[in-house]
Order: sequence, then structure tokens, then C-alpha cells
Amino acid sequence: MSDAEPIAFVVPDLKVGGLQAMVVRLIAALDRRDFDPRVYTFDGGGPLEADLERLGVTHVHLPRGEGINPGHAAVLGRRFVADGVRLVHCHNVTALFHGGRAAWRAGGLPVLFTEHDREMPAPWRHRVLHRWLARRVDLTVAVSRRLRDELIRFEGFPPERTSSLVNGVPDPVSHFGADRDAARRQLGWDDAPVILAVGTLTPVKNHEALLHALVGVRERLPQAVVALAGDGPRRRELQHLADRLGQGAHVRFLGERRDVPRLLVAADVFVLPSHREGLPLSLVEAHAMSRASVAFDVGGNPEVLEDGRTGRLAPAEDVPALATALADLLEDRTTREAYGHAARQRYLSHFTHERMVGAYAALYRQLLPARVA
Repeated sequence: MSDAEPIAFVVPDLKVGGLQAMVVRLIAALDRRDFDPRVYTFDGGGPLEADLERLGVTHVHLPRGEGINPGHAAVLGRRFVADGVRLVHCHNVTALFHGGRAAWRAGGLPVLFTEHDREMPAPWRHRVLHRWLARRVDLTVAVSRRLRDELIRFEGFPPERTSSLVNGVPDPVSHFGADRDAARRQLGWDDAPVILAVGTLTPVKNHEALLHALVGVRERLPQAVVALAGDGPRRRELQHLADRLGQGAHVRFLGERRDVPRLLVAADVFVLPSHREGLPLSLVEAHAMSRASVAFDVGGNPEVLEDGRTGRLAPAEDVPALATALADLLEDRTTREAYGHAARQRYLSHFTHERMVGAYAALYRQLLPARVA
């Protein structure tokens, strides 16, 4: 009989997104002699199911149905019992609502909650529910200090059981190299200055600000190009906006990609124009690939990007400042490369995958109940 502890990872779905990618990477790195991960979703599957299959990880989808389904927690709880789950790790507050209640119905299983990002303060009805959940969670970790403070301030998460644990990414250099010219040849890119953005094409990612900023960038660098890696419901709308702004020929919609590190190597500058961020994995990955970055000063961005050292922070929603920062870096190769070198060092000291996995493994060991002899 294996001594590995069955752990339930509860996530909404397995689409390609920062939360889901972090969970799959974490699972892949866990020592299977100690932990036996299983994934439970309630809003559907997605492309990352194939990754779990390659890892030999069980994935169970139990739809929650429309609205609040009181019976869903009981169904999920019974499944936890049948699967011998000993610890439940919920990712985002909706997963906590479903997975946490299921854990408590399954005999009071310990619950670890990771908050990745959401807008706060929430509507008051939601805050009442979240405060009730907060009192029953064993440990909560937020992916940034700012998010930790907001959980405590707005939703009553106990400070003594709420901490921050920053995300990390596996070092991509070993798989993709760092040769810009080789990467461009592989991608079929010419030598135009390229600004890369990575993220789903949704409102919170604020790609329209980047398209407006491109107008200002091209006043100084007419050949500059924006490459958007990711897909989503706003793709057609953003394509129309690029055309209306006269930038259609200078915006590349790359779609969903699994080779983001190669895109980063080939790009000149990385940009993150989001309205809101928790601890952005795309920004961490840009640092890992030695890319200077520009982002709005929101959320957890300042906890990754050091303004004037690894890139530039523009005031939130200040499109002219975003354009100026991008153009400055595209024109100044020396500063761009210095920022990139500092970004790589910051990744190695703060955001490695090994550091994150070790921290989560320690939390699992802390929370797992002792086995009965």
C-alpha cells in the first residue's frame, strides 16, 4: 500500500490560464512518494486535461449546475471519501465555496485555500459568505502581499492563518534557449521591434490600452509591432479596434500558445497592460527569460517588476506613459539589456518553481492529519 497522501486540487476548469497552469505545474513537481494529487473541476475541462493524463493524474469533473446548488457539496464530499482524500487544496474563492463545503461534509478534511486574484472589495452579499468561509479554512495563502492584506481587511480572513506565497515558474531557459535570432527564425519573424503581451483576451487584461499605446510608440518607431499571445472572447473586438486605430498591419494575433518562452526570447520588450493582477505568472516568466518589462502599477505587479531596475511601471490606466515607457526601451538597447539581466537575477532569487513547490509541500505536511496506526 502506498504511503502517498491523496490531495484534492479543486479548480473551476482546465482551460489555459494562469491559475490552471500553476496548479498543473505544481502537481507535476510534487514528490509522488509523499503526495498523490487528484484534480476536481466543477465548470468543465479544457486543454490542460491532456497534461494531467500525461502525468497520470486523475481528473474528476462534477458539474455544479446553474446558480447555487446546495447538493453539489454533498456529491463532491462523497467523492472525496470514496477517493480517500486527506487534504483539500482550493484555488480561487468559488472553488473554496464548493471544495471547502465538500471537505467539511467529508468528515472535516483540512482545507488549504489559495487566492490567485479577484476584484476587492466584493459586493456585500459575497463578503458575508466569504467571511463565513474564512473562519472555517485551516490555512489561506495569497499570491501577493497586497492580496493577503485585502483578504484580511475586506473579508475577515484571520491574520494568523493568512499569508502570502508568491508563484514561481519552471526555468524556461533550459528548454528554449536564449538566442533571439534563432527564435525569430523559428517563428518566421522579421527584424521589426516586437512588443509581446501574453494573456487571455478578456476585459481585465486591458489590451485596448496597449493598442492605443501602440499609436504613440509608432510615432517614434514606425516599424514597431505588438504580438498578442492568447485567445478569448474579445479577439474580434480587438482586431476591429486595431483596424480603426490604423494599427491592423502592426498587431499580430498569435492565438493560444504553448511556446511562450520562445516568444519571449524573440520579443524585445514584454508588456502587461492589465487593469488588475494578483501575482502575474506571465511577468515572472518574462523575468526568467531576461526580458525587460513594462506594466501598469496595479495589484501584485510591483512585487515582481522593480521600476527602473527590471523594467518600467506606468501609472494605472495612463496610456501615454505606457507608450513612452515602451518606446524608450525599444530605442535604448543598453538599458533594455541591463533591465533584462536584472530581471533574470530577480527571478532566480525570488520566483523559482522549486521555491514555490517546496513551500506548498511544507504546508501540506503541516496540514495533513496523522495516520491512525
